[in-house]
Amino acid sequence: MTALRKFDRTPDQPPRPWLQEDAPRHALFHLRMAALNCRAAARLDLFRACQMLSLDRDAAATATAEALVRTLGQALHRAPRFYRPGSADISFDESWLVSLIGALQRGDDMSATFLLHSRVSPEARRSVGFLAAKLAGGLHSV
Repeated sequence: MTALRKFDRTPDQPPRPWLQEDAPRHALFHLRMAALNCRAAARLDLFRACQMLSLDRDAAATATAEALVRTLGQALHRAPRFYRPGSADISFDESWLVSLIGALQRGDDMSATFLLHSRVSPEARRSVGFLAAKLAGGLHSV
């Protein structure tokens, strides 16, 4: 049993269609873990976060997820909502991020651009896009 499968559902709940072992689900798990780890951490400036990322592929996915979670409030102009890892529900913010990461992994630039423009302030789009693309590319090796 993988670490992701044990969070899919509790024994008395039927599986939900969005809970599948795929890259966006993997991204959601990493984002929730990063949100849990960063709850008490200070908020981080978007541009500083992009500069700090590690070149180590194993550390890069975790560092990128944490940077994205810590800076997302600045980009959205409000605190994003993340549920605890293992939660059967998914917040609008989580769904939006999973959709953005999925679009980037598929190479669907039009959808990714639409998703960024729909919620992210103009001055933060490039940085959030960079972090999401880095996370989307880094999840293949995790």
